[in-house]
Amino acid sequence: MEPGATSERPVAAPGRAAGRSADRDAERGWARDVPGADAALRSRLGWYLLVRLLLVTAFLGLAALLYARPRVALGPDPRLPLIALGYGVTAISGLLLPRVRRLVLYTAVQIAVDLSLVSLVIVLTGGLDSPLAVLYHLVILNAASLRLGRGVMATAAAAALAYGALVTALVALAPVEIPLGNRVFSHGTTVLSFFAIAELARYLTTQLRTAEHLLAERQAELGRIEALQILVANTVENGLVITDGNGRILSANPATAEILGQDAGATTGVMLESVLPGASALEPDAPPAELTIGEPGDGQRIVRVKPAVFTDTFQRAIGRVLVLQDVTTVRAMESRLREQERIEAYASSVRPLDDTPITSFEGLVGESEAMRRVFALIEKVAPTDSTVLVTGESGTGKELVARAIHSRSSRARHDFVPVNCGAIPETLIESELFGHVRGAFTGAVSDRTGLFRQASGGTIFLDEIGELPLAMQVRLLRVLQDRKITPVGGSTSTGVEVRVIAATNRDLERLVKDGRFREDLYYRLNVIRIETPPLRARPEDIPLLLLHLLRSCSARRGKTVERVSPRTMRTLVSYSYPGNIRELENIVDHAVTFCEGDSLTEHDLPSHLLAAPETVPDPPAPPPGPAPFFAGGSLDDQLATYEKDMLLAALDRAGGVRKRAAELLGIKYRSLRHRLSKYGIAGSDEDDLEIGNGGHA
Repeated sequence: MEPGATSERPVAAPGRAAGRSADRDAERGWARDVPGADAALRSRLGWYLLVRLLLVTAFLGLAALLYARPRVALGPDPRLPLIALGYGVTAISGLLLPRVRRLVLYTAVQIAVDLSLVSLVIVLTGGLDSPLAVLYHLVILNAASLRLGRGVMATAAAAALAYGALVTALVALAPVEIPLGNRVFSHGTTVLSFFAIAELARYLTTQLRTAEHLLAERQAELGRIEALQILVANTVENGLVITDGNGRILSANPATAEILGQDAGATTGVMLESVLPGASALEPDAPPAELTIGEPGDGQRIVRVKPAVFTDTFQRAIGRVLVLQDVTTVRAMESRLREQERIEAYASSVRPLDDTPITSFEGLVGESEAMRRVFALIEKVAPTDSTVLVTGESGTGKELVARAIHSRSSRARHDFVPVNCGAIPETLIESELFGHVRGAFTGAVSDRTGLFRQASGGTIFLDEIGELPLAMQVRLLRVLQDRKITPVGGSTSTGVEVRVIAATNRDLERLVKDGRFREDLYYRLNVIRIETPPLRARPEDIPLLLLHLLRSCSARRGKTVERVSPRTMRTLVSYSYPGNIRELENIVDHAVTFCEGDSLTEHDLPSHLLAAPETVPDPPAPPPGPAPFFAGGSLDDQLATYEKDMLLAALDRAGGVRKRAAELLGIKYRSLRHRLSKYGIAGSDEDDLEIGNGGHA
């Protein structure tokens, strides 16, 4: 389609009316002043004149070659000026085209010039015997290419008149009489072919014009649909991703870039799997799946993905559409509600002190799954003589684990010798561990056996092994390998039969990488590893630990603290305990000291505990796959229903207190009021109601 053809007339109404309108325009042809038609006609005239120039060059040049050469000796052929005239007219027409305003008249003149040139070619190539009368057909086709409508038939009529006049003139000017009987049929057939070609060309150009108008309408309609799709895609809050059959992203809306944490447009052209791992493996007919993206921590997001496949006319898959929804906040709210449910369960499970039996495992108190794993490891390790490395945060009971291993081993009748490697000065640690002989250094007035020999037959516990100096690490490695020690200042090695249990709250792997702990010693110690869980990872053990500590502390203080209020229990269970069990022991000691009755209240707790946020750290990860509440239907309706259910659940947990419910949900009080008003939910305006009336400590 020529440039500007689509703007020849305004877009008509779709359907058959558009086709009929285009047909009428084509029939009226050059007589109609359609907006944009001048530019289109001017463009086609440019091509028209270019074709004429090529034809003039070919045909008139060939005529000059054939007819001028034999007359070189006789002087210039008088037909050569006619050839020059053809070139001149074509050149002048091309120069005038940009300045012409009456294009219809100019087009008619150019067709007349073409007819004249064709007549001239016929004269130069044999007259009545010339085979080039067919060039009139070319003029008619050129008129059709100019989209002249009914002007095509007018061109055919003009060609017939020109051809008839030419034949008549040639017969009249012939030096001898030419019999026309045998030529009438031939010339008549040629004239009829003009009209046949004209009618066929007019029909074809009319159909082409109609098709162009319909195509323009469809393109405009598709443009409107595409603009609407872009508007919808850029407006919705969900991410929309379109990929090709190979999984390469073709387009993505701004919400997708926000969900994936990338710049807008950065996802286009890249593979889907590189920005959303696991999405390519999702089945289109399967329920929505949830994928985790980003680094663990604040940058990690949970994205709900619903894929669909689009196909071609042969039902072959050619791409996919994926709807993305960021459900990180929803899952976080679910986790907070689950945490609060756990807290309430822990608080309600506490009974009076004198009715609650406390069971312990060699001094270790706990019924959580994490502690059961520790107890099982102790049971397996204790009968052996393997070296054990106990790791964990400070205050998690690493020494109690070491004592439990010793108590359940065959060495229990011998000594358990604890050594704090970080508390002994570097200059004395070798003497403390391996002993010294008299006079080995200033102040060595007598022999000393050392802690390793003291623990002979039993267990030596090397606490804070990560603080051991590098020089002592070499000596310790030798002792672990040879099972022999040499006292400071001595020359004789003595064998020792001792089990070594080491402990640390530091990351030994990091120390090895940094060159601050020997790798060979690390592997020598890390034969069997037991990790003690932090208190925040086992909040279900806090009530039992609390009762255990309350009993012992109450006995030391000469008090009878028998209960813990539900609010106090909730506060204690919600605290993160960076100091672990040792910090809990100090908190209980503080609370019992300030308690004036038989029940602990929040007023008895340290002030920093009351200011701490109520969270249970490290909540369990949400289960993979679609959420169990999904049951089909509108996504907005589901989210609204789910949000309402969460609000009702939070109000129920908070006993109707709005401020308390806002804290449970992790949102501001004003936001909670807005949401309650949105769903028509009423709640108590009391801000300080006590939850649970009969909770006991």
